[in-house]
Amino acid sequence: MSDLLYVTADFSHHHKIRTFMQQANWHSSCSGKSGLILLVEDHDLYREVVRAALGRYLPHFEMVEADCVAAALPVLQAHKIDVMVVDMTLPDGSAIDLVEQSRYFIEQGVKVIVLSSHSSADMLPVLSRSDVHGFVSKEQGLKTLAEAITAVCRADAPALVEREPALTQAL
Repeated sequence: MSDLLYVTADFSHHHKIRTFMQQANWHSSCSGKSGLILLVEDHDLYREVVRAALGRYLPHFEMVEADCVAAALPVLQAHKIDVMVVDMTLPDGSAIDLVEQSRYFIEQGVKVIVLSSHSSADMLPVLSRSDVHGFVSKEQGLKTLAEAITAVCRADAPALVEREPALTQAL
């Protein structure tokens, strides 16, 4: 059992931040944790599915969560995040808005993977940014997301995110 931090912004009260701790079962056989993922996803059900899948695929990682840009920023300040997995479209901005506001943390080594329902060809402007380390289409599945997280965390290794043929041709 591991503590899971979830942060949300209450838009009716000017982005007032609420934080609470809950227990999450990671089904982990590892005795120690090796990384911390910040998942920024505004859809509760999808966030729960991602949390469960990554808990199975990456039991050596812990996870904290936020549902918007405003909620993600204090989490970045409070924790040593290794990887941010950010939905492209959030209620108070986009993944790029969060990336731009997180520049200090990215310069300190936080890796960014953008998660979107758009194809990678549609995301070419985002993928061409040096501060975005990977992209996974939601259609590629959560195993691909776990592989992307592992790839960007590997020391001195480039992100090995599978790209769609249209993106490869465009690059």
